[in-house]
Amino acid sequence: MRTLDNSGRLRRKRGLGAMGAGVLGAALLYLLVVPASDGPAQAADEPATAGTAPGFRRLNEGQYYRSIEQIFGAGINVPGRFAPPLREEGLMAIGDNHVTVTPSGIEQYELRAREISAQVLDESRRGRVMPCTPASPQAFDERCAAEFFGKYGRLLYRRPLTSAETSSLLELVKRGTAESGSFFKGLELGLSRLLISPKFLFRIEDAEADPRNPSDLRLDDYALATRISFLLWDAPPDEELLDAAGRGDLGNRKKLAKQVDRLIASPKFEQGVRSFFSDMFGYENFAGLAKDQAIYPKFNGTIAADAKEQTLRTIIDLLVTNRGDYRDLFTTKKTFINRNLGALYKVPVPEAGMEGWAPITFAQDDPRAGILTLAGFLMLDPTHEGRSSPTIRGKTIRELLLCQPVPQPPPNVNFAAVQDVHNPLYRTARQRLSIHQENPACAGCHSLTDPIGLSMENYDAIGEFRTHENDALIDASGTFNGTPYTGLIEFSRLLHDSEEAPSCVVQRAYEYGVGRAATADDEQWLEYAVKGFAHDKFRFPALMRMIAMSGALERIAGPPPLNPADAVAAR
Repeated sequence: MRTLDNSGRLRRKRGLGAMGAGVLGAALLYLLVVPASDGPAQAADEPATAGTAPGFRRLNEGQYYRSIEQIFGAGINVPGRFAPPLREEGLMAIGDNHVTVTPSGIEQYELRAREISAQVLDESRRGRVMPCTPASPQAFDERCAAEFFGKYGRLLYRRPLTSAETSSLLELVKRGTAESGSFFKGLELGLSRLLISPKFLFRIEDAEADPRNPSDLRLDDYALATRISFLLWDAPPDEELLDAAGRGDLGNRKKLAKQVDRLIASPKFEQGVRSFFSDMFGYENFAGLAKDQAIYPKFNGTIAADAKEQTLRTIIDLLVTNRGDYRDLFTTKKTFINRNLGALYKVPVPEAGMEGWAPITFAQDDPRAGILTLAGFLMLDPTHEGRSSPTIRGKTIRELLLCQPVPQPPPNVNFAAVQDVHNPLYRTARQRLSIHQENPACAGCHSLTDPIGLSMENYDAIGEFRTHENDALIDASGTFNGTPYTGLIEFSRLLHDSEEAPSCVVQRAYEYGVGRAATADDEQWLEYAVKGFAHDKFRFPALMRMIAMSGALERIAGPPPLNPADAVAAR
């Protein structure tokens, strides 16, 4: 159960928000995060958490693709359909712990395993993937088969195979070779078994006693390597990280830091950041996003994909390439543009953007500044095809960017008046939503969502700028945290300066890493992490480094105490 205050946030002590700690105190705490010498992986004064139950997370579609490409190289065709993701507690990374595999899903995995195995061991690719040459291509070669599965079994399972697993595979390859007359067909059978195994399809985490405190549990070295790799790359650990896990390096702070810094310096970190923000911002909703073509003729699947890509490029450029302040995402004039978006925004497109993407800085008087003014945020409402919805937009900001859950509407609410955009008495969204403010059952939630959403009404449902709706002037003014604003750019500046926005991204990144929602038991650790984030000028790579280096990421919750009734039943 999450401990929430009246606004729905994880409750925090006064004065300990992102901006509330003194500079000296924040600096001292942050210095404990930076590795300076050999020793335990966890910083000395890092607050302890209750830990997380060992995970059983299914690889999502992107993680599956990246696993195959990273392990076997580019060019492998991955066939079949993937089950849709499940979003829980604000993140699909949490939902991955609770997904199930249907019978049709198992069939898809089996088809995929057979076809991938055939491609990997096809004669055209075989020379690049085989770590050995068999004595004969027609006969079983135990030594070569063991070497093949020693390499690829470890990469696919993200840990070394046990002797029993290896023996079973070798027996399968031996039978397959005898039946087919081809050693490589036998290897295909064994590789298919690995690819259909839950040990590949799910991130299964093993725990062990913490040698620093045997009464506590932590992830074993291979499970920790996997958590770190998926946190930073959204992909499985590579051979170097698995080697470090095998040597026990991840229990040593200096050696752990070397691996974490290597992963962050890799080009793969960009994909990891893309995956995190795609999850945090709900970008799965771009799949199948539709708008009324009669009202929005500029909208199509291509411009939706471009809008998503523009925001991700903006995030990567600011946070990864330039190591900028996370909060500047809400105010930056710098982004990227292409031909389609240039037409939507009514701005000139540099020559490079006519066929691809080009960097652009919006003019000071342009109504675009920050990611909330980009189409990638403004059009992402799968529930309304013919109009913008201030309520949905406000709810999205509260929940995704401020970590403030908004209750669902009560049953039997009459939305007819709000949806009637042709009513001459209620020409603007502000006028139509005033009807809900008159209903006590609706007013509470709408007071949280609508003022924020109404700041965005100068942008229609696909992100095109406008000043009027139904020939009536749009009023985009409001108040946020007691400060008045007019329009989305002014609201975005208040969001930039708020405590809630950076605190939320810390909470989301932590939840993304451990695969569960934060609880009251995590409160002190989150306060500690927010201070470190603020000290490092809100640089996102530093936040991800802090989480990857933390004891909180590896700590495992112990089993719940046994109920006396259960104890009697067990006897």
